[in-house]
Amino acid sequence: MATDYFGVLGVSRDASDSDLKRAYRKLARDLHPDVNPDPAAKERFQEVTRAYEALTDPEKRRIVDLGGDPFDAAGGGGAGGFGGAGFGGLGDIMDAFFGGAATRGPRSRTRAGRDALIPVELDLDETVFGTTKDITVDTAVLCTVCTGAGTAPGTHPTTCVTCSGRGEVQSVQRGFLGQVVSSRVCPTCVGTGQVIPDPCRECGATGGSVPVAPCR
Repeated sequence: MATDYFGVLGVSRDASDSDLKRAYRKLARDLHPDVNPDPAAKERFQEVTRAYEALTDPEKRRIVDLGGDPFDAAGGGGAGGFGGAGFGGLGDIMDAFFGGAATRGPRSRTRAGRDALIPVELDLDETVFGTTKDITVDTAVLCTVCTGAGTAPGTHPTTCVTCSGRGEVQSVQRGFLGQVVSSRVCPTCVGTGQVIPDPCRECGATGGSVPVAPCR
């Protein structure tokens, strides 16, 4: 008789991938051998890992939905532990726990400006009946020398050697579940993936200036 993999994870038969991952994460945190040394917990962990593999693989889930057992159909393969066939080992466990590693990529040098807060004094009748006033705000414009590139004429940005243009650097730490990879913004290029060896003398590599301009 085919195993009820939905029942093993405690989800309904129409559970989505996110529902499966949520259920597996909750069970794995309690049953993982590094957390729970009970032999029964280890066996239970292998069961939920096997169920998670069966229901997240499209072909295996199709067999389950048809009332079969995908591991019997595949010749008895399956999780069988942390490095089971098709599951991918600890990498998939970490993905289920933490949602996988997001690749952010380099940041743009162009950033949105901050909101401007300008105090305006109004008389009582102006607040009641409304009024129109001229105000002055700072508006950024492109540098006329480098046209916003931030580099000296005839030069170009170069790829950051610290992060190889990715905009972030990674560090590896060992935890109770194995190696955990964390990412942070590259301190050399501040996340842009490029450095400017010869900055524009007019704008100092900012790519623009901030003249005072009237705004209505």
